[in-house]
Amino acid sequence: MVPGRRPVVIHAWRSKLCRRFSLAVRGSPPYRVLFFGTDDVSLATLESLHANRSVSISRPFLHEWLLTKSEQEGGHLIEHIEVVCPSDRPVNGRKKDEPVPVKRFAQRSGLKIFDTPPHLKSLKTWDFPVTDWFDVGVVVSFGYFLHPNMLKNLHYGAINMHPSLLPKYRGPAPIQHALLNGDTTTGVSIIEIDPKAFDVGRVLLQRPYDIKPGIQCQELTQELAALGADSILRSLADLPACKMEAIVQDDTCASTAPKLVSKDGHISFDDPATVIFHVRTFDTFMLHCVTFSDRALRYHTLVYKRWQALSNSVGITVQFREKVVKLIEVRLPTTDELQVGASCAMCVQCRLIANGVSLYALSTLVRADESCNGQATAGTFFFEKQRQVLWLRCAGDSWLSISKLQQAGRKVGFALDFCNGYRLKSMQRERFEEVTAGSTIGKL
Repeated sequence: MVPGRRPVVIHAWRSKLCRRFSLAVRGSPPYRVLFFGTDDVSLATLESLHANRSVSISRPFLHEWLLTKSEQEGGHLIEHIEVVCPSDRPVNGRKKDEPVPVKRFAQRSGLKIFDTPPHLKSLKTWDFPVTDWFDVGVVVSFGYFLHPNMLKNLHYGAINMHPSLLPKYRGPAPIQHALLNGDTTTGVSIIEIDPKAFDVGRVLLQRPYDIKPGIQCQELTQELAALGADSILRSLADLPACKMEAIVQDDTCASTAPKLVSKDGHISFDDPATVIFHVRTFDTFMLHCVTFSDRALRYHTLVYKRWQALSNSVGITVQFREKVVKLIEVRLPTTDELQVGASCAMCVQCRLIANGVSLYALSTLVRADESCNGQATAGTFFFEKQRQVLWLRCAGDSWLSISKLQQAGRKVGFALDFCNGYRLKSMQRERFEEVTAGSTIGKL
């Protein structure tokens, strides 16, 4: 040992010790992050944070020539991540408790995990086990309110990714409500966590997103999750400046997006098909409807609404013979299906369709059905053998094509399976009813 110089290992130990107690004054990356999350939306952000984690940069005793190029140049946003997530729970209807997606990723990645106590609706009484200091907390789709005692060890507090353009759609279901309301634009907001209420913190960053025609809730959720993950990284890249320029939300413009429950998916046959199954590009579907009636024009400006928003969560349901049926795969008629077919005698059309000779336009099928059974009302349906679909009549002379269903207590099946189970023949008119309190729900 050279006289007057301390051993390198002692110097390294002191540097690490000092680093731990000086975390609260760090003003730039790489950051120590405490992550709060649960589901696949959360997972997109956690994966991005983990991918941007620096590699062992807290090794001050190493000479520069021992560091990799990326370590020498820096540029990483994250130094260290620890994860807070809900305890194991039943997933996808299974009885056995399983780790949530965020926990599974954290386990595979070797991240330290803190489980919330099971069956707690609030974390107010939780003896928060995190005692180390962190630069910032990142919260995405966590599901619990963060009380002040959970934020005290975070130098910059916590930031949250919310999949709406706040203050619009505060609450747990902003994506579904955007689709239910027929919005053409949504987005993500990065906000500060407020210690008193959900979704009211100052806005650090907002990025709009155009809702694509025909997109379902699951796909839109995935795209907003990716956009939100990137927005979190952008906010962290210049966090002090973002906080200095943060904007207070205008409460007068606020709207709520409450959690959806199973009854929200119950179809009312007073609604046209366009309210049940919603898309926001309307011109093509307006042309489609001319083959039925002028009234259908105004209805088809709200195409796919309910199914689009709810199909991947609570689902949309009807009742058939006192049992609940979930409509799994639903669509509007295509242009070809709606075109008027050749004008033949109704009885001939019925015979040809029943024998599966050729495909007919929906308008032709409807005329064939009504010539045999009289005027159809909303809620009636028939099975078309050639296309292997159920045609469901809704209000306003509008129709839905149903190709997959799930009966209470059974697995998802095709329309043909459904008809075979009830021995329904091609072109046999039947009727779905609205779900009532006395229905046999079963497990869907």
